[in-house]
Amino acid sequence: MKTYTIIEDFLEDKSFVEWVLHSDSAANSDFWTEMASNKIKGLPLNQARLIIEELNAAGEEWEKQEELLVLSKIHQHIRKAEEPVYPSRVRKVHFNYWNMTQKVFFVLFASLLTFLAVDVVQKNRSTEPEIVENPVYWISKANPKGQKSEIHLPDGSSVIINAESEIRYKSDFGVTNREIRLVGESFFEVAPDSLLPFRVISGNITTTALGTSFNINSYNPDQINVQLATGIVEVVNDSKENQSIYLKPGEEAISVGTERIIKGQFNPKKAFLWKSGILLFDNLSVEEFIRTLERWYGVEIALENSPQSGLEISGKFKDTYLSNVLESIGYAYGFDYKIDQKKVKLVFTP
Repeated sequence: MKTYTIIEDFLEDKSFVEWVLHSDSAANSDFWTEMASNKIKGLPLNQARLIIEELNAAGEEWEKQEELLVLSKIHQHIRKAEEPVYPSRVRKVHFNYWNMTQKVFFVLFASLLTFLAVDVVQKNRSTEPEIVENPVYWISKANPKGQKSEIHLPDGSSVIINAESEIRYKSDFGVTNREIRLVGESFFEVAPDSLLPFRVISGNITTTALGTSFNINSYNPDQINVQLATGIVEVVNDSKENQSIYLKPGEEAISVGTERIIKGQFNPKKAFLWKSGILLFDNLSVEEFIRTLERWYGVEIALENSPQSGLEISGKFKDTYLSNVLESIGYAYGFDYKIDQKKVKLVFTP
């Protein structure tokens, strides 16, 4: 049974804590009130009550773990500083006990302030949003032979990517830049943005636009072709300083290696037919004809026997099978064909 001679006896008694916090409704209220008026036990009782009131006045809804931590510190300080109290030493102990209590309160108050300060800082840190910088990375959209696709860019622009072609752009496209790297052929529908010019870099040619539409063919890096459908664009030869031209609809820019770019005219009715699934051969050499078929249908074509020198092939087909194309062109230009899965052989008549 507790003798209630030291502060710890009171702090560990739930009934006492309830009486301090809720004196009107607490059980054993008369018992604690009477003890508080006792000359010997009243001193540690009132000091324990003051500690509880100070803790409660902090206004923090501590979790159970935090309460135990503070009470543990209190008990540790009390154990170190306190000696048992005997009735025969009441007057002497009263003096020493009061000095000791002042020291305990000082240490307790400093510990309490430190604990509250750390707790507030930790809670504030937990509510502050962490700033995470998203790394910028490259995004790639590519088609193999025999496949075309259309994609929509983050800025509202759209791109139709031809077969055996690839575009690359950074993840912050439309935010800090509108720059695209192109290999192959693509048709661009550019959304207007006066603050961020739209740039396509293909080989040594950079095409810049605001709100417009244009086609770039860079299958042959030595002969890059930029054809403007609407709006206006600037075409720059990055290999030569200050070498640039502006295009209007119906005009094209063709690079001649890295030396220069020249301006010309083109037929818009023929230039962009590939976007609609129309395969056009417009006076192509046999080599260009074969490369176009390989790209369009995703096959490999071999020649048997040589065609006549200077042969140029023309024809127009929409959404048709390779066999139909070869049947028509072979009849007109004198060759037979064999198809074995993805392998094709053209046999010209000697």
